[in-house]
Amino acid sequence: MKFLIPFALLPTILYAQIALEVSDFADGGDTVRVSNSNDFSIDYASTGENYTWDFSNLIAESQMLKEYQSMDNASAIPSFTFGAFASDAYQATNFAETVDIPLDQAGEFLPISIDVINQFSKNAADGITSVGLSIGISGTEIPVLSDTIETRYALPMNYGENYTSNGYSYLDLNPIYNAIWIQYRTRNTQVDGWGNITTPYGTFEVLRLKHEIIENDSVYIDLFGGPQWFELPVPISYEYEWIAKNEKEPMLKITTRDAGGVETISNITYKDNFLNLNADIQETKFTLKLGPNPTESKVTLGGITGAFSYQLLNQKGQLVQSKAQQLEQSIDLSELQSGTYLLVIDTSLGRIIQKVIKK
Repeated sequence: MKFLIPFALLPTILYAQIALEVSDFADGGDTVRVSNSNDFSIDYASTGENYTWDFSNLIAESQMLKEYQSMDNASAIPSFTFGAFASDAYQATNFAETVDIPLDQAGEFLPISIDVINQFSKNAADGITSVGLSIGISGTEIPVLSDTIETRYALPMNYGENYTSNGYSYLDLNPIYNAIWIQYRTRNTQVDGWGNITTPYGTFEVLRLKHEIIENDSVYIDLFGGPQWFELPVPISYEYEWIAKNEKEPMLKITTRDAGGVETISNITYKDNFLNLNADIQETKFTLKLGPNPTESKVTLGGITGAFSYQLLNQKGQLVQSKAQQLEQSIDLSELQSGTYLLVIDTSLGRIIQKVIKK
């Protein structure tokens, strides 16, 4: 006699592959609560088919509310640049504040105050693209079209797919200030896993994405008594995302940076319930306290917690000193010649650039 066992009674749970569409991502009018974690021992590398990821032990250190504004809320100039009067490719469907642009934390050598930087995006059936920025300076927003539009997500998306996208942005702050910022980016994306993920927010069927981001930034600025170009060293970064249907934001996102050939976690965020931790996007910014400046030997850094990386550039834009995973809150300049240098610091909270004078 044969017995048929219902599938529901089998101990192994099989999860179906999902496909991601544009409706699964946040657009204008959506708000998403995300938590930040400092569990940098987390396993971000493991992946595969019908995989189970258990991140239920994540502990929230802070939270922020991500707000995706509709174009109806854009101010006049960005609305004209990215709204209905723009060409189809540049007609954004939402914008949100970003802290990823280095001039936002350029420090004391920029005699201007940058109030806010917004990223304008277009959500469409075939992908989600970054069409440009707006830079708020003293109450005025300056729109910046991306000359080459980067595709953050190629849609519809299925397991096993991969794509490459390039982005190019050019920001000229003249006549407000004689400074230009240029950014080249290459994004290589692999959909390298599918299965289910468990976080403190719950269990969800997901696709797992790995983005490799190669970026080259340059600034043209009057820093050493005459305007010149400086190449800002940007380490290769990786973004690992677990994305579910209808959830608008990755269930988990882990960002790493290449530090001397070794990936080091710089940021962990995950979708979560409200925990009354009273944090928002502005709190991810930080203020660097640097001194003495000028200095004869060491310069001490304040306002940084945890490990950081730094590069020191001379007046020719050449790299003269660098270190990854620096823990000591000071930098030794005693072996350098007297002069003015550009200090570029990368932390888990972002990048800051300051001028340092060696006596």
